[in-house]
Amino acid sequence: MLHKIPIPTPFPVGDINVYLLKGRDCLTLVDTGPLTRDALEALEHGLGAAGVRVEDLDQIVLTHYHCDHVGLVEHLVEKSGAKVLAHPYTEPLIARDPDVEAARGEFYLQLYRGLGLNEEQKETALKQILYFLDYVGTAHVDTALQEGDRLPGHEEWEVLYTPGHALDHISLFDRQGRRMLLGDHVIKHISSNALLEPPLRRGEERPRMLMLYREALRNVQALDWEIGYAGHGEEVTGHKELITKRLRDMERRAERVLETVRAGKSVGMDITLTLFPRHFEQLPLIISETIGHLDWLVHDGKLKIEDDGGLWRYEVVEECLK
Repeated sequence: MLHKIPIPTPFPVGDINVYLLKGRDCLTLVDTGPLTRDALEALEHGLGAAGVRVEDLDQIVLTHYHCDHVGLVEHLVEKSGAKVLAHPYTEPLIARDPDVEAARGEFYLQLYRGLGLNEEQKETALKQILYFLDYVGTAHVDTALQEGDRLPGHEEWEVLYTPGHALDHISLFDRQGRRMLLGDHVIKHISSNALLEPPLRRGEERPRMLMLYREALRNVQALDWEIGYAGHGEEVTGHKELITKRLRDMERRAERVLETVRAGKSVGMDITLTLFPRHFEQLPLIISETIGHLDWLVHDGKLKIEDDGGLWRYEVVEECLK
């Protein structure tokens, strides 16, 4: 049995949906809500309506490491002793490893230099990223979930690795029941942002998040399911048509990015502000959106990058000028 529990957040995205799975001998919470008093009260109320207390939880599944999905995990584990299940990439993030957090900070600073952010813009973007850490607890992953695993205590649910919105993102698929627990992979009323992330280890190439996201969307589109339970908003139906629309929207955005570079904008931040002139309060999001499409255009051979003393300049490949 599945119970949906809406949880308030202090973020523009609004409520997050967490889900209680009642198995024969196992109570599992999928995601937690952010680390706020209002979120905890809403969660306790929602669990109570399903006849469950926090103390009764056996395990907590985290779809991905974003504060609205993992914020309460530390409190819930302390109160219930529940085991934490998530993708292996979640562990160093949710453990708040100082070396990992330092490496992430270095990554964003280097990235923002290459994209041409001025000092004020860099400071603003980093503050916006760090702001969300105030809503996250600390925990450890007890059981790593990989593609194809079955969810312990709920064997009907199969784990899917669905990166893009986050590198550690997983979804759950009930093949026989033709239903999905989507996290933020597919949302009915808004498109998920493919957020820029550092590589797993220093010195490696950063993941191309939008390209990973497009591939994962196609994989989920090909599956046979009738209803998807999303991390935000209403349930998803008609997923094949919705995902086709999302993919086409990305293609249109890529064309806009290409035209912006053709028109003479060559620096990442200039391109970003041309596309999103009124969204400075969400700087990391709009930078991710722009750079994801620039990555895609470079990969497809439509753009190239020149390193101008640490500043990256994007240029249209000659064949695309014709």
